[in-house]
Amino acid sequence: MVALVFVAVMAPVQVSILTTDDNLSFLFYVSSITDTIFFIDMVMQFFVMFQRQTNFGYSFESRHRHIALHYLKTWFVIDFISIIPFDFINHLVQNSDISKLKAVKVIRLLRLLKLARMARAFRVFHHIELRMSITYGKLALLKFFGILFIISHWLACFWALTLVLVEEDDHTPRWIDAFTLKEKDMIDKTKDTPWKLYITCLYFTSYTITSVGYGDIGPANIVETICCTIMIVISGISWAIVLGQVCGTIAGLNQEEQDFRSLMDELNSMMQDRVMPGLMRYRVRSYFLSSKLAQRRNRHKRIVHQLSPGLQGEVVMMVNRRWMSKVSLLNQVMILAQAGTKNAAKCTSFIVDVSLKLTSSAYAQMETFGVDHTLYILIRGLCSGRGRILRTGSVWGTDFILSDTRLTENSETNALTYIEVTALSREDFVNLVDKHCEKNLELRRIVRRYVGWLALQRYIMKEAKQARAAAPASESLANGSVVTKFSEGGSFLGPEA
Repeated sequence: MVALVFVAVMAPVQVSILTTDDNLSFLFYVSSITDTIFFIDMVMQFFVMFQRQTNFGYSFESRHRHIALHYLKTWFVIDFISIIPFDFINHLVQNSDISKLKAVKVIRLLRLLKLARMARAFRVFHHIELRMSITYGKLALLKFFGILFIISHWLACFWALTLVLVEEDDHTPRWIDAFTLKEKDMIDKTKDTPWKLYITCLYFTSYTITSVGYGDIGPANIVETICCTIMIVISGISWAIVLGQVCGTIAGLNQEEQDFRSLMDELNSMMQDRVMPGLMRYRVRSYFLSSKLAQRRNRHKRIVHQLSPGLQGEVVMMVNRRWMSKVSLLNQVMILAQAGTKNAAKCTSFIVDVSLKLTSSAYAQMETFGVDHTLYILIRGLCSGRGRILRTGSVWGTDFILSDTRLTENSETNALTYIEVTALSREDFVNLVDKHCEKNLELRRIVRRYVGWLALQRYIMKEAKQARAAAPASESLANGSVVTKFSEGGSFLGPEA
């Protein structure tokens, strides 16, 4: 990639602007290194497999003879031309007695054939796509601005090339002569200073591409007229394409935001038509503005569904590790999933299914919510319940697996701000346990032990509270049947629990 960037930027500059040995001394060695890199890449292409289409889809061709023939028929000519050492040939010619012949110009122009290597640049886009973490809209903008920069750079060098095609010794008027008259008292003249010459050519190219056309620089001979005509055609087409693509990309860059604004407009119209009071309008509008992130998370869940089972497990455990570690039962299963044991894959599958069963919901400020036998995870906001403040990442209702509500804590919670929660019901969890316990006996053992220990704890706490209150127990639970009463119809809890 670095070699391609060097060729794209420096090859035109070497041909059109840096025409002396002093300027080429360092770049000569860099160009030689670049040619060596391209040569190594060309040799490697004879051994790299390629995709071929078959009647059952695409497959990789591994037969060396077919790989070589395919490369010779496709990219070999371009790669071979790009590694011809024109820099070395030009260096030898300039050091020989024929350095003043017109053939030197031809050799110098042949160095532009290195730009043919840019046709291979599209191969690296796939690798960039795998490593990028920006949206395709932003990537398209960067790509079009990069194309505009490259076109401007190439056309600037192309305009400077007219001074190579028509030299001062030809006694033909040139566009640079106007600057020579203005700079007669200056030591560093534009035609003899590479950076001044490049800035001037880039200035001319910029107002040609954008159709500004100041007119202070223009062709002075037939060669410059032809080159200028070519530049105008290329500039007009390039500017129209880039401008149209950029406008279209920007228009679709914030499609989600545009949809949301349309929804808010409809909401405001509805509230105005229904003559809702100001406070209610404020609360409804605040709810929708706060729920933008929740809608995005729902879309993320659909993306996870499209992943392979293995990737689903990795993503789910990474995203849900924080709250799962606060639920003793799920934390034990997650540890087994990461331990690399024979049941690791089965435990990972269970964790993935549990995560996919989570349902998201949002509540406005001052709302009360909470259903028994439900596990809650606070994703955003503040709420209060059971005499404490719950913050983002808090988990409650961890006793949702117990069927006897007398042993569970009250799940009723008040929203202090706009909040987003994800929830898992006991019914969904029990169904998942039944499904996975058929193949994963370790999971059955963990669930039974957890339910039994949690039920025993809650029973002892309940009896202790009743004894402290010195009130007779309204009902007692037999010690031998504590566990079986807490899961009605739960097949993962056998009678032996």
